[in-house]
Amino acid sequence: MARADLLKKLFQSYQHRDDEAFRIVAAALIEEERKKHHVILANELDRIMKNGRDPCLYGGAMTSLGPVPRDSERQTPLIEIKNTKRYLQDLVLSDEIRQSLERVLFEFRDWEVLETNGIPPISRVLFCGPPGCGKTATAEAIASELALPLLYVRFDSVVSSLLGETASNLRKVFEFAERGQWVMLFDEFDAIGRSRDDTTEHGEIKRVVNSFLQIMDNFTGRSLIICATNFERALDPAIWRRFDEVILFSKPTEEGIRRLIMKQLAYLLVQPTHINELTRSLAGSTYADTERVCFWIRKTCALRGDRVVRTKDIFEALRSFSYRRSILQRMIHSDAPNIDRE
Repeated sequence: MARADLLKKLFQSYQHRDDEAFRIVAAALIEEERKKHHVILANELDRIMKNGRDPCLYGGAMTSLGPVPRDSERQTPLIEIKNTKRYLQDLVLSDEIRQSLERVLFEFRDWEVLETNGIPPISRVLFCGPPGCGKTATAEAIASELALPLLYVRFDSVVSSLLGETASNLRKVFEFAERGQWVMLFDEFDAIGRSRDDTTEHGEIKRVVNSFLQIMDNFTGRSLIICATNFERALDPAIWRRFDEVILFSKPTEEGIRRLIMKQLAYLLVQPTHINELTRSLAGSTYADTERVCFWIRKTCALRGDRVVRTKDIFEALRSFSYRRSILQRMIHSDAPNIDRE
């Protein structure tokens, strides 16, 4: 069948919501690319089709791979499966970080080629650096780039007060992950990866670290494991050696903040003076803070029903940000219990 006819049928099947017809036509297009010796493109399209995500599959307690694993004591889900929408082009990254990520993506996409040659691809990556500097957002972007669902491990549920239950929960997570292909994100990884020499920790953390190392070493699933931590110095030395790639994130420069503002407000009509004012006011802030301020401005324009950013919008967004930051600073320096300080 001619390519033009295939494309027409592809769009018609989409219009009529005929999933089966869509898959058949897509397979024919992929085969046509193979015949043209466009192997890389054909493999990429085939991978996207095989790993295509339907939000309905991941929204509840059940997935197409069975029930989501739960903590035995509290019956809370141990994972959250997310349909991500960020891409690397949406982020502001240093050249070094971008090059490292491109290498991770390149190897993962050509997993079979490396495996055929007896070479393991990069499949375990450690993200470290201060909070709010893009670690979680980058993991989401990688999932989008690979057209894979993000399997977010919920440490508030995984870590249990019962002896041995945390290790059991970790096994459940990895057993579930082996049934599919994911980008697995262990955020706040130091919660289970702390050094076994830490004198402030009890014996249970040593057992958890040992269990995690054994489980990860024995994991055979074709997934990309990303662990993110704000406290890399607290990690056990043995854990560092398990990662194929380590990427260090840092607080953004003033130019980085400016670039993110321009990306975030790209679809609005904003004056250069407004960009300058935001950049100056947000100097020293994190990417997360910058994104939050820009999100406020975008919401204000959406609620008003126009795309023009006004001076009042800038000042209101910065006022809200300053108020929020002052509250957080008071909490950090107060005598009240604080998670980051405990």
